[in-house]
Amino acid sequence: MNFFYKIVIGLSLVLVTGCKQTTNNKLYLGNRQIKVVATTTMIADLINNAGKGRVLVESLMGPGIDPHSYEPRESDVSRLMGADVVFYNGIHLEGKMADLFEESSKKKYVFAIADGLVPSDIRKEPQTNAPDPHIWFDVQLWIKGLEFVSAKLIEVDPKNSSIYNANKSNYLVTLQELHQYVKQQSEKIPIAQRVLVTAHDAFGYFGNAYGFQVRGVQGINTVAEANSGEIGSLASFMVKNKVRAFFVESSVPRKNLEKLKEVAALLDPKFILSTGGELYSDALGPKNSPAGTYEGMVKHNIETIVKALAP
Repeated sequence: MNFFYKIVIGLSLVLVTGCKQTTNNKLYLGNRQIKVVATTTMIADLINNAGKGRVLVESLMGPGIDPHSYEPRESDVSRLMGADVVFYNGIHLEGKMADLFEESSKKKYVFAIADGLVPSDIRKEPQTNAPDPHIWFDVQLWIKGLEFVSAKLIEVDPKNSSIYNANKSNYLVTLQELHQYVKQQSEKIPIAQRVLVTAHDAFGYFGNAYGFQVRGVQGINTVAEANSGEIGSLASFMVKNKVRAFFVESSVPRKNLEKLKEVAALLDPKFILSTGGELYSDALGPKNSPAGTYEGMVKHNIETIVKALAP
């Protein structure tokens, strides 16, 4: 039997036999904090801010982990089993965990951050028309995520609604200022030079929000390998438009970017293609590092982009 399905079956049995709380009943917390499991570091940071003082948050995936290809482990079952509430991104970001979320939702609160958005908020990948899960790169959408998380925490723990409302108000100011900061930094780069080439198509929401043309070696999902035709097409685009910098990503291998560099050199030996730096895409930086929070990660990314692309 496939290991993944063993996990799902095991979780089903645990949830049926070992958990009394259902989404149709109130969660009896007493005076204790809410145990929350988040899939990604971005979501864990959001919940820590929205639920400050009332939540204990554990992230399944740590820094540098690619959620697209993340394989659930046995330890994830026990974490999900012990949680009061589970938050995940949705829009197929955690594609290999869909069955686990479905099983968990039968006996506990399970919420997808993307459910806080409306259809018109969701970007579609141009080539495939598939919905793009990288919603956190538009700070305005992450504000909607904050509102969604706050509402759900109040739903789970209504007697402490005043705490969640205060947390939301405080963090909202931070996110609004962050959005303005990214806009101001982006304006340092002439519009014609706002071309962002990355390892995969993770920055589409960022591009739409802040006026960048974004090209990825791979599509929105890193599971699908980039082929030589896609790499050649992007290399040709960069040589033709004199786009000399590409950006590596903390959670994506660099092999495709090295191939991109090689192909560009073949097309024009005089064209020097180099890295503009490392961006954090599908995970925050290490804990206690400048990019270890959502705010820090966003600032790191835009400052790295400006340093590489501004005149």
